Amino acid sequence: MSIRMGIAVATGLFAAVGFAGNAGAEMFAPSTAPTKPKKVTVSGCASKGTPDFCVMIKGPKGANYNVTAAVPAVTVGQPLRLQGVTTDKYSPCGGVVLDNVRWVPTRGSCPK
Repeated sequence: MSIRMGIAVATGLFAAVGFAGNAGAEMFAPSTAPTKPKKVTVSGCASKGTPDFCVMIKGPKGANYNVTAAVPAVTVGQPLRLQGVTTDKYSPCGGVVLDNVRWVPTRGSCPK
């Protein structure tokens, strides 16, 4: 085999691998357009989710918000009011993941 032939074969193989890699990446790309972030305000009681490290809060119209990443951490079992920005991030906790969560405790008690 000549050097020219070897270079042509190697170039063809690299191109094939490159195209196959791009096709695989497209298979794992999200099928829907990212949602536009929106600011939400929720009042209620945070609860533990599944798995145990998850912290969730119910919003209006049955929405379930994931506030696990809030800093400082949201207090479970205490009434509060929070604001956050929706994201399209994935979490093992489920629900709509909120970023930039700010919260304050409120008066009252949470149901047991």
